[in-house]
Amino acid sequence: MTMRDYYAVLGVDAAATAVQIRRAYQRLARRYSPDVNFWDDNARGVFEEIVQAYRILSDPTARTVYDRRDLVGERARPASEGATRGGRRGDDLHVPVELSFQQAVGGVEIDVPIDRLSRCEPCDATGADRGAEPTTCGHCGGLGTIWSDSSRQMCPACDGAGTRVAEPCPACRGRGVTSRRAQMHVVLPAGMDTGSQLRIPGEGHAGPFAGPRGDLIVITRVHPDSRYTRKGDNLYCEVPLAMVEAVLGCRIRVRGVDGLIDLVIPPGTQSGQTFRLRGRGVRRLAGEGYGDLYVTARVEIPRGLDPRTHEMVRELARLLPPRSDADNAGSARE
Repeated sequence: MTMRDYYAVLGVDAAATAVQIRRAYQRLARRYSPDVNFWDDNARGVFEEIVQAYRILSDPTARTVYDRRDLVGERARPASEGATRGGRRGDDLHVPVELSFQQAVGGVEIDVPIDRLSRCEPCDATGADRGAEPTTCGHCGGLGTIWSDSSRQMCPACDGAGTRVAEPCPACRGRGVTSRRAQMHVVLPAGMDTGSQLRIPGEGHAGPFAGPRGDLIVITRVHPDSRYTRKGDNLYCEVPLAMVEAVLGCRIRVRGVDGLIDLVIPPGTQSGQTFRLRGRGVRRLAGEGYGDLYVTARVEIPRGLDPRTHEMVRELARLLPPRSDADNAGSARE
């Protein structure tokens, strides 16, 4: 049976202090107490799990025993199966990264500063003070194994070592890990968007007592661009058209994410009419290909015309075909 990650239950990391653990428990206990959630059938189960996590992590001895057991399934494996030695797996590390619009759609390589738990160098991740002498484990009598349910299993108190250290390392307070800053070179592919996540295995927090590292999860936040509106892999933009260009048609150049694109505007284009440019949007993060670019025409009506130009527009109106009754429905003109 796999044991829950009690640190994750309380929402704290593996290096949390006793005060941080107590505050996290108090906050969650108030939120999930059955006394205030009597209508929720799941509240009691969640509350019991929170109480169990706090019971283990608030007791220094029980917490040390828990940390020396592998989180992923090695906790109760028989010794004959060759259980892995070492502490539990470290927590995942979530790091937010801000990107410009061009960096997101084109991809970028950046160095990300991260604060993560790493193995304690003074004690070499053992958690024992320098020069401390190990003592025989009283739980298993130094054998490293115990009998449970008629089967021989690894001793949970000493993690099968047969010995325990009573004097903890002052640098890591017996945890085997300390906080350290590092620079991580990250390659972000093209197509990242706000909320996109990139998982880098084995670059998160180190686990206590030489446990394996968790993963580094980079979460991106993309700044908006004044020219485009992004919806998934598609981009939307507007282009201004002079009235003459809309009436007679023209060829214009639209700026896409990868350069200028020729777009033919047909005669009689209406303001608000949208043109679809296939494959000129954002590269798909999952899968192959690109999204589309949607270009909406915005016809600009000139202002401040002189009398002569006004007369020419009136002459043009007399030459143009009259609006149909359907076009005039619901409108009134004096």
